[in-house]
Amino acid sequence: MQKQTYEIVYRGYARKSTEAEDRQALSIESQVSEDIKIAAGHNIVLSELDILRESKSAKNAFGRAIFEELVKSIEDGKVQGIIAWHANRLSRNAIDAARLIDLFDKGNLLEIVTQQQVFRNTPQDKFMLTLFCSQAKMENDNKSIDVRRGLLKKCEMGYPPGVAKVGYVNDYGEKGKRCILPDSERFELVKKLWEMFLTGKYSVRKLLEYSDKTLGLRTIQRSKEGGKPIKLSRIYEMLKDPFYAGFFYAKDEHGTPVRYLVNRSVPRMITEAEYWRVQAMLGRQGRPCPSVNKQSFAYTGLTRCGSCGGAVTAEHKYQLICSSCKKKFAYPNKTQCPGCCINIDKMDKPVYLHYIYYHCTKRRKPDCPEGCVQEGYIDGFMAKHAEEKLQISPALRDWCLNHFEEILADQKKTKLDIQLSWERELGKKQKEYDELLKMKMRGTIDDDDFLRLKATIKGEIEQAEKTLSSANGISTEKVLDEARRTFNLMVEIADIFKNGGFEEKTNALSELGSNLTLKDKILNVRNKKLIEILENGLFEAREINKAFEPRNSEAGKDKTEVFASVCPTLLPG
Repeated sequence: MQKQTYEIVYRGYARKSTEAEDRQALSIESQVSEDIKIAAGHNIVLSELDILRESKSAKNAFGRAIFEELVKSIEDGKVQGIIAWHANRLSRNAIDAARLIDLFDKGNLLEIVTQQQVFRNTPQDKFMLTLFCSQAKMENDNKSIDVRRGLLKKCEMGYPPGVAKVGYVNDYGEKGKRCILPDSERFELVKKLWEMFLTGKYSVRKLLEYSDKTLGLRTIQRSKEGGKPIKLSRIYEMLKDPFYAGFFYAKDEHGTPVRYLVNRSVPRMITEAEYWRVQAMLGRQGRPCPSVNKQSFAYTGLTRCGSCGGAVTAEHKYQLICSSCKKKFAYPNKTQCPGCCINIDKMDKPVYLHYIYYHCTKRRKPDCPEGCVQEGYIDGFMAKHAEEKLQISPALRDWCLNHFEEILADQKKTKLDIQLSWERELGKKQKEYDELLKMKMRGTIDDDDFLRLKATIKGEIEQAEKTLSSANGISTEKVLDEARRTFNLMVEIADIFKNGGFEEKTNALSELGSNLTLKDKILNVRNKKLIEILENGLFEAREINKAFEPRNSEAGKDKTEVFASVCPTLLPG
């Protein structure tokens, strides 16, 4: 034995993975010290230079460059023995373990010396080496299953795995009870970005500039990264992430994508309806629109072509009527009239004209039949539409808001009773689910019945959670604020489109609704639910009595008998 020890050339091998598989393993330097002690205990001369070091996972074959060099040295006859702290340092997969056994069978590898035992080319030693490596692989596989089970449980609790989204932070409290909390420094700033984008006046690049220079929004400072401005791609990811609206998607145990509701303890930044509205504004199927509108036009951004579905753009047209020959021409980049050749600066009172034209970009369909339309024409159409179908008097606005507050007060009490009822139902279903799991663990229920009952109870739990989430999603105060904005807008809406500026028009369009389409020189707006209810109510009231809202007696018409008898038509819904 002593003679054989000196004939064998040994190399040490130390490995430490950064992944969870080696969380309990010694560090590489500790393994080097252990390898030297193991060699000394077997009368083997081994220096630190003879020990190969590697920081790679061993769960996949052929993925470790240093280990491959060691195997190549054994195959070439340069090395005949390996010293390692444990067999799982050499392999955590079946292929690399089989390669070591094959080297034993070929006579290239004579010994593997570990802290537990020495493996030689004998059936029992090769079996034990295979057993140790298989045990290491089983530990890896079990950990993978445990991790997936933990992630699934976290999704069911309403917390998506991974680092918290921008505006939120992870809770690093007791393991198993960790949750997601609002970031006190960034939550309101990120919410402001959502509100700005929903107005339709800001592109994603403008949000980027605003978040950096005005809000001073920075990522969370961590040990190796963070503390920097939000990037453009991060804002796109944020605007496409449904987590901010209270739901997310993750794969279940069968690999099927499933929708989960965010835990009720996590505050939402937007509603689900607002989230889908943002997706429509970003582009088809949520893809971001690459184009950037560098100029501010009232009817771009939210507007699409009614024929091809492409984007709508706008451009300024500057023209001049020559005072001599009365020729009209575009004067930018010109110094004289193309008709009579008189210099522009020498004309006697020339007439300057300025128009804004809207038209389809025709990128999606080059032969789109839609032509150009002046902004003044759109303004006139929208003002006429508002006067006929939407505009109300201040008296009717005040009457509606007073009754609206009374209705909300009654609904708030009813809502609380419904919420308590659903909370009791949710608690009951969760107890049923826990009892079902206990029955499965005791073996008192077969797999088919377990899966059937589990799917049923899970569906009932999701329905209860969804109902509670929708009940808690929108506060009474928020609904009332939206109603005040809407009614105030309906008082002034016609004047806004007649005489308002860019900011006023874009705000009005944002409040009216989304999915604007421009077709046949007509701007079509799909109104929000509240606007649609009011429009239908006004139409029905005017059908009942043509004298409803008479134009010549606006100051006192809320006190007339006709007004009082028809107003209740607006209340349903």
